[in-house]
Amino acid sequence: MKPNASSDGVALRYLRLLLAPAQARGCDTEELLRRCHLTSTQLADPLHVVTLVQFARALRGLQRSLRDEMMALGKHPVRPGTFLLVAQQMLRCANLGEAMRLGCSLYRLLIDDFAPRLRVDDNTATLEIVDLTPPDTYRATGHLVLLYGAIGLMSWMVQRPIALREVSLPASHPDFAPADSLFEAPVHHTGKSRIVFDARWLDARLIADMRGLKIFFLHWPLRRLAPYQEDVPLALQVRRCLRRWDIAQLPSLTALAATMGQTAKVLRSRLHEEGQSYRAIVDALRRDTAMRLLNHPQLSVAQVGYRLGFSEPSAFHRAFKRATGLTPLDYRRQRADVSFN
Repeated sequence: MKPNASSDGVALRYLRLLLAPAQARGCDTEELLRRCHLTSTQLADPLHVVTLVQFARALRGLQRSLRDEMMALGKHPVRPGTFLLVAQQMLRCANLGEAMRLGCSLYRLLIDDFAPRLRVDDNTATLEIVDLTPPDTYRATGHLVLLYGAIGLMSWMVQRPIALREVSLPASHPDFAPADSLFEAPVHHTGKSRIVFDARWLDARLIADMRGLKIFFLHWPLRRLAPYQEDVPLALQVRRCLRRWDIAQLPSLTALAATMGQTAKVLRSRLHEEGQSYRAIVDALRRDTAMRLLNHPQLSVAQVGYRLGFSEPSAFHRAFKRATGLTPLDYRRQRADVSFN
């Protein structure tokens, strides 16, 4: 099943763009993609939507394979664990502004080709990427990765999603469309790479969760926003996280909890406080997806079941009837009658 490109994944062509520098250096990126459970048919389709879990797995695999956290986007590799050490130092600061200034200084020591710079003008803060050497073929992609990592880390450190006012990338960037969904803001063609946000965030107090920071980096870049959003019910947060996975390969409670920076015990307990359970949320998501897919007459009932992860049509029939009181065929006929009338 192909997830929605705007919220559940990115096009394969965009992932290939990020893998291109490593491929140019001889890395077998096709094998890396196959390890992310992408089939030959999917790999042949540049518009195939890669789930956010597959996206994160591919980039983490690339970092491990190259032993370079910048994924061959710079002339010299950045050793694994370096960015975590920098973030740990940043997390010791009093507020986000102090942390960002320290981070910019440390990054200038780590990366030879380009570096971040923080500017504050009245009520506006700008994080800009400045070239230190003449740009090469993949420089614009390097800028994008650094900015994307920065806004994710900033949001995580204050445990609240920081909305962006503006995102700009070099006009030389080959494909801007997927970047819009990554940053959740329009991306403009300019001569500079930068993200612009409200300067008040620089006064925000940091949440010094060192253990959670390690989990954040382990699952980067799966999470764009902070894991904790107290104004949103946890059950809804869980459902949103599950939408990042292939519906046929949903994670265990333990695996999902790790991506949210929690233990399975804590997540289970907090869901119980809301009168919810992980199994009920998973079943409801599968039910809703099944009902949506059954509205597409070009898909057979067996095909719908297969996309949901059922190996046998009979198992899908039983599960759907248990959830809705109708068989898949009865539901489809009922919907057809409503549409006809």
